[in-house]
Amino acid sequence: MVQRLQRIVGVDGCRRGWLVVEANCDLSMAELHVAPKWDDITSTARIVAVDMPIGLARNGVRQCEVEARKLISPCGPRVFKTLPRGALRFAQENWIAANQWSKAQGFGGISKQIWNIRPKIKEIDRAIGPEDQTRIVEAHPELAFARLNNGKPLDSKHTRAGLDARQQILRRAGFTNLDGWLRALRGKGAKADDLYDACVLVLTARNFLRGAGKEVPRVEERDSRGLKMAIGY
Repeated sequence: MVQRLQRIVGVDGCRRGWLVVEANCDLSMAELHVAPKWDDITSTARIVAVDMPIGLARNGVRQCEVEARKLISPCGPRVFKTLPRGALRFAQENWIAANQWSKAQGFGGISKQIWNIRPKIKEIDRAIGPEDQTRIVEAHPELAFARLNNGKPLDSKHTRAGLDARQQILRRAGFTNLDGWLRALRGKGAKADDLYDACVLVLTARNFLRGAGKEVPRVEERDSRGLKMAIGY
């Protein structure tokens, strides 16, 4: 009974901040809100699973991403390559300079997709220390959905079929208010795929609460700040 009442959270970045879904372990008492900044997430939930890189390698290559891509092959590109830690010193408008710097260091280019979420990467990097990682877990929705789909990646979330498949999986898992939440999110800078990603990360958080969470890589890897670089699902 105690574990059923423990709170778990899934967090996904969205256009206006962070989309937060919180629930009891049995998915009762579920709540949804959009937090403008990471520090606005005041939940005291036992486990928080977030779709955002935690820990940055010097050269931008994290083994967790390498192994995650293999897990959802042939859809590996859905797991973006993270930027090198040194790229955080560049201003947001200086993607070209950061990209050139990264290439000059031999680290390879920085994709525009990962650069666009750099402000959120920076937010979470400032807020989280190694001691927080017993509670806050980096996770990836694509791995989480594949786990629920017998190890097979779903159609792209940018297609109708992909969105429908995600909704069906979440309904079967026990999320009963998806339509109401979608209506509540109108005009708040979050889309259906953001909601579905946050919801499936609630299930990932529950896996970790129950001791059933999985992580890559197999061999622990830490960055220069001591942050564990691992992706849970």
